[in-house]
Amino acid sequence: MNHHNFMSAIDQSISEGVRRGILHLTQEGNLATDNLIQINGSELVNFTSCSYLGLEHDERLKSAAIAAVEKYGVQFSESRAYVSIDLYRELEQLMSEIFEAPTIVAPTTTLAHLSAIPVILDPEDAVIADQQLHNSVLSGINVFKANWPIHFEVLRHNRLDVLKERIEALQKTYKRVWYFADGVYSMFGDRCPANEIFNLLDSFPAFHTYIDDAHSMSILGKNGKGYILSNHTIHERMIVASSMAKAFATGGGILVFPNKEIARRVRACGAPFNSSGPLQPATLGAAVAAAKIHLTDEIYVLQTELANRIKYANSLFKATSLPLISNFDSGIFFVGTSRAELAYSIMEKMIKRGFLLNIGVFPAVSKNHSGIRFTMTTLQSYDQIERMIKTLNEVFFETLGEHQYSVDQIYSAFKVVARLEDRATGEFISEYSAEKD
Repeated sequence: MNHHNFMSAIDQSISEGVRRGILHLTQEGNLATDNLIQINGSELVNFTSCSYLGLEHDERLKSAAIAAVEKYGVQFSESRAYVSIDLYRELEQLMSEIFEAPTIVAPTTTLAHLSAIPVILDPEDAVIADQQLHNSVLSGINVFKANWPIHFEVLRHNRLDVLKERIEALQKTYKRVWYFADGVYSMFGDRCPANEIFNLLDSFPAFHTYIDDAHSMSILGKNGKGYILSNHTIHERMIVASSMAKAFATGGGILVFPNKEIARRVRACGAPFNSSGPLQPATLGAAVAAAKIHLTDEIYVLQTELANRIKYANSLFKATSLPLISNFDSGIFFVGTSRAELAYSIMEKMIKRGFLLNIGVFPAVSKNHSGIRFTMTTLQSYDQIERMIKTLNEVFFETLGEHQYSVDQIYSAFKVVARLEDRATGEFISEYSAEKD
């Protein structure tokens, strides 16, 4: 597909969602802790937030943000190459305690990728990107590719057996073999095989990896440091990127390094660190307050509250025939529709019934892997979760009947085992994972 046709396909997909009142929406009025959101004059139960722990309403974070504005103003407008306010130093020290490794804070996770990736790569390296790699990580790789030639290939999603074969072959020609992946994937909510990745790191000295673990920050692991490092310390040939804009609830990105020298080099050479503006004082103040919570046992209470809601939702799904494509214990759920038209229609009906969910359509997923995406947060009541899943079950099968489409056709499109009880508990079965067209 050429560039013009590719952009036209994206425009058509997004514009259809806008036309039907399910994309580019605007929240009206105040947001409260009852998980209700005002859209076009209607009050909807919100199942779209990635702030999984509900910390955005925490009074400690709000007070810290206000105090930072009073002390520094609404902006400290200098590149970090010259001067940073002292909240940056405090936050990075706290982040290093959370991750038990050297860290750098960036204005966004995307800017973190754009800072680190062009610095760590070399033209003598080979790059392997997971098929479902987040677009923001790919943007960092593309910045390097635009300036220096580098071997690049795409790996079928989570196929670590194939990755091993490619490492064995590529290490004969290239100095280093990099694998870029997500910890928890943002659309389907499935995970990369962490243990297998660490085994490969131990087995192949030429193998390096870069993991974007944004969607598991705060909700998993010691101190809420996320999935990929929940059972491992950072490997000497690993870099982890994470986010403070999701469950951490403030804003900004994080880079985690195996040693201070790599962190120093990225801070010195990463273009956005030298030429982009800093995080605003309010965000920094709130982030310091959130980091302090992560270093107490309170983070485990919040993690448990979320995990209990996820377990409850899974118990309700088992009583339905909804084609759940996602992992069973992340905060992200994905019900497949295969066809985009089904996803649009279901979303329209869910909004009319009082629930706001997300659609997953091209370009976020391939054209044959559309669906309904929604998230669990601690702000949702158990009653809201039960009512939403009951309503979704009714609307979903009503819509399938109208379009004369079947659940078996959906499973076939996604190439997944056809019933929840036939799938390994808590695991996304990688050999059946959806392939992007």
